[in-house]
Amino acid sequence: MTPNLMTYYLSRDRVLSLIKNQAIPFHITQSLLGQPVSMASAILSNDVGAYVLKGISVGEIKTLQELQIEGRIRQGELFIYNGRLTGKGFGFNNKTPALQLNTTLSFPLTDFKLSIEFSKSGLVNDTAYSRLSGATNIFVFAYVTEVSDKSIRAVPIAIGDLIDSDISIPSLLSFGVPLQADEVDQFSTIDRTWTPNKAKFELMRTIPEKRVKELICNLLEQESQNDWGGEESDIFTSGLMVGGKRMTGAFLLKGPAKFHPMTPKDLGKNGDQLYRLFNIPADVYIIQHCHTIEPSVRGMAEAFAIRRTLTAPCRLLFLDGWDTARLLKAHGQWPDS
Repeated sequence: MTPNLMTYYLSRDRVLSLIKNQAIPFHITQSLLGQPVSMASAILSNDVGAYVLKGISVGEIKTLQELQIEGRIRQGELFIYNGRLTGKGFGFNNKTPALQLNTTLSFPLTDFKLSIEFSKSGLVNDTAYSRLSGATNIFVFAYVTEVSDKSIRAVPIAIGDLIDSDISIPSLLSFGVPLQADEVDQFSTIDRTWTPNKAKFELMRTIPEKRVKELICNLLEQESQNDWGGEESDIFTSGLMVGGKRMTGAFLLKGPAKFHPMTPKDLGKNGDQLYRLFNIPADVYIIQHCHTIEPSVRGMAEAFAIRRTLTAPCRLLFLDGWDTARLLKAHGQWPDS
């Protein structure tokens, strides 16, 4: 999985500054300088993005969520954002050059308004008008211009679609990140046709996190270690098998001490347990919980996973209470087995 960025907007001077230390082909430099180059629009749309992503990776640019956890959202700070935004000013009848992308952020920036402001002059093709208009999911690389109470204003350096360039028909990169439980060889015996009813699912309350951890470690053929407060993961392994390929895996496990849907607040202040998990270099990140896993947790985890993928490809697996029950049942450890 090789990420690329199909761009719709570029701040050309800032992009040139970002990628100046890379070996940039002459035709790309000329296109960014606005010189007459054959197929300039296609070059800016399809070729520049890879250099932008390399600059983001080398510069270790963080997501807004990570900046909030680190207390670093301030004027001039660079960040990346991949998610839901609403475009304003792209209509045919709009005669002003001003454009905006807006959204209301979720945890840990709950109810913050993000406003990204830019000019039509930076749009690199006509597709941008339809792609960025109205509600859309898009990737933004930008810098903060103003922070006030519950409001962040920013100016973009690049806007586009993160895609997987390894396949013949490129698709959005986020579709390549998620992994299903039965794609992991050690978990392949689970029966996805079996789902405990509501009454039986209540039995998950009786299963301690330690038992789930011991089962997973047994399947990975490694010893279970005792938990301690400063750990970045509950299990780390170099023996995770996905499609017959050995990978490293970092696990975050949550048992029934709080038997309810997992929210970021269950993961420490500002969700910092999730943040620490993604500080570990791994091929696969596994988030396990005894109950459902809320979209807010999934969204944060995917944002962190996509950011890591810009440096090295990684996958993301959510092992919720139902898949955990199936795993226990497959190995004779479900209470009514």
